Amino acid sequence: MTIEGTEKVKPDAAGFEDRRAALIELGADALADALLDLALLTDEADQTIARIISDDSTNLARIEDRIANCVYDEDADIAGPIVFAQRLDFLLHDLSHSVHDGFNGFRLTCLFIENDHHVFNNTHDDGTFSRIFQEDAVNMLVRYGSECTDKEWLCHQLFRLYDEDQIGARWNIFDGAAEYISEEKVRQLIERLQSATKSNPGHEEKWLFAVETLAKQIGDFDIFEKARLAGSSTLSTADICEIAGLRLDAGDASGALTLLKKVDAIRNRQTEYNKLLLAVYKALDMRDEETAQSWKLFKSVRSEENFEALLQAIGQSERETVIENEMPDIFAKHGVTYTDAHFLLNGKRFDEAEKYLWQHEVPLKRGLYANILPLAQAMEAQERYLICSVLYRVVLDELLREGYTKSYHHGVTYLRKLDAMSDKITDWKHVEPHTDYLAHIRTLHSRKGSFWSQYGGILG
Repeated sequence: MTIEGTEKVKPDAAGFEDRRAALIELGADALADALLDLALLTDEADQTIARIISDDSTNLARIEDRIANCVYDEDADIAGPIVFAQRLDFLLHDLSHSVHDGFNGFRLTCLFIENDHHVFNNTHDDGTFSRIFQEDAVNMLVRYGSECTDKEWLCHQLFRLYDEDQIGARWNIFDGAAEYISEEKVRQLIERLQSATKSNPGHEEKWLFAVETLAKQIGDFDIFEKARLAGSSTLSTADICEIAGLRLDAGDASGALTLLKKVDAIRNRQTEYNKLLLAVYKALDMRDEETAQSWKLFKSVRSEENFEALLQAIGQSERETVIENEMPDIFAKHGVTYTDAHFLLNGKRFDEAEKYLWQHEVPLKRGLYANILPLAQAMEAQERYLICSVLYRVVLDELLREGYTKSYHHGVTYLRKLDAMSDKITDWKHVEPHTDYLAHIRTLHSRKGSFWSQYGGILG
């Protein structure tokens, strides 16, 4: 834990070893006194000392007591939810280092999870508490469950946690269960969940979701499909894709194709559906269909992935022919498509790529940072400095407009690139010269002192 406004800096390897050697030289008495002093400052340090000087049974009782008292009350806890989240983080860390047998580790992790409703009902969650309970704690279940030999008891605990969930926070409690429970036990657990579905009218969706989760883990597409149909009279395209994907993974490519054929392939534009259909055609060695589907995907989005899939179907020797033949369609399309720009660059058609970017210069000014930066870097590598300057300006303008101070050092890098490139541009054509652009952003963003101080001072 760090004091607010400070940042913990980890020493480099050499510095770490130097400090370690110096501490060892102090001797046990000096180190013991220093640790006890630290224990007076933070609860984490105090608990760490308690852990390393205690035996397993003592640590077990200590952790159990701390978990039982980790209920948050926003009216009573003056430290606030941020500090409370840090406590929970450390508590899981302490548990993982203090408890070494699978049974007690799983039991105490379950006890920890049972506190979730106290936390979620009394805090505003920005995602931190969800991560602690639904990711970190569930990962602990997988770890300890793998070390526990009583698999019947594990199944009972998972079912109990799910059954007693008061707020719907344990929807992923079964994640990874097949990693530490045999398929036979998982199927028995599924049967128990199916029975709960029938005996809990009005809450069928909750139990069917759990059935689907476990069915996916063991690759049983029949159980998954029945559970999905039990919740809805018809299957959506997404449902069909999910079930077909399970069939394909299980080696039933024919069954997957039968399912996918229920979808209107001509009208369907879902990328997942089209990629899955391509994978099925490959698995069934349906070469003509594979080629046609590869073209469909490539024509929808000329991404590098789709291009390579197409070349696998028609042959690598067709690479240059495809690139050449795509030019008219790319330049005829209304509006800029970043994947098309990257397609031209990846095909080493730098003249055409630059022409395409100039053609869409104005739309680029409304572009997305993540899409344009790689284009700027590619044009810089080809020493095409004028279009490169335009692209870096788009990136810098967006960064400054958003005002994310933590990203200002990136913006400074881009502006310095613009400074350096300006000396290499002799003809600015219709583009605003760099000196004018710099004066413009100084005026527009004059209050962003942090940026300008990093760049070299407001007058630099």
